Amino acid sequence: MRYQIVRTQSLPPEAPEVSIRVELRLFKKSELDAVMKALIPDNINFPKALSMKIFPKGNILVLEVLSKAGINTLLNTVDEVLEHISVAKKVIDNA
Repeated sequence: MRYQIVRTQSLPPEAPEVSIRVELRLFKKSELDAVMKALIPDNINFPKALSMKIFPKGNILVLEVLSKAGINTLLNTVDEVLEHISVAKKVIDNA
């Protein structure tokens, strides 16, 4: 059986606004401070469709990311930031 597409409609790629909050427990305040300082460059020239807040809550590093560009952009951003945190943590642990 064959089907013929008679008409297609392109929908605007409007992405929903999505957000995530990640809390990472660090054992030392010095680790928390060093990781936060390492993430400062990630907040410079951030795309307009994204916003990120990083702040301490006791010995917990809180990361809040909001994306108006959809879930994939949000996940990619969080993945990249977590990778930067991992690298910073390894440098701190080996210092």
